[in-house]
Amino acid sequence: MGIPGLLIISFLDSAAVPMAGGPDAVLLLLCWERPALAPIIALACTVGSTLGCLVLYSIGERGGEKALSRFSSGKTDWVERKMERHGVWAIIAGVIAPPPFPTKVLVLAAGVLKIGKTRFGGAVLVGRILRYSAVAYLGAHFGGRASAVMKDNFPVVALLLICGIFLIYLIRALHNSGKSAGGTIFPTQGK
Repeated sequence: MGIPGLLIISFLDSAAVPMAGGPDAVLLLLCWERPALAPIIALACTVGSTLGCLVLYSIGERGGEKALSRFSSGKTDWVERKMERHGVWAIIAGVIAPPPFPTKVLVLAAGVLKIGKTRFGGAVLVGRILRYSAVAYLGAHFGGRASAVMKDNFPVVALLLICGIFLIYLIRALHNSGKSAGGTIFPTQGK
């Protein structure tokens, strides 16, 4: 079904309907077959996944405590702590991270914690466009070897992206704390 099929697969996968191989494998294959369309293919996958995450978020918003109880309590407690502490940044990092990261738990927790739907959707959109653009690039440029390249390097790339996001968050937090302490990060002594 091509690009429309990928949009449907990415929607269903993100809306908690497990798909064997997920949208990443289909994205790789489509970009390998049509490298010139890689940006459009990545965008379709991003849109489908974002819409699917919004469905799962809505489930979390309406009755998420019950849905979260299906997962191990250690995993859900960890995700909830990260969400409360880092909010949107945790969402971006979570949707970039490759399996077995508990992305569905993160999405449900965002709904339970009632992070704003617009903020949530924007964070998912940013994270997914980063992830799927990287996968599309690999498929378009490495073809049949892309899955091996991704398997060997995706955890490192994802870790670098996540570290970059947290670095931006840290800089922003330091900047904001400096504003509340008198206008600068390093206030000078009175003259």
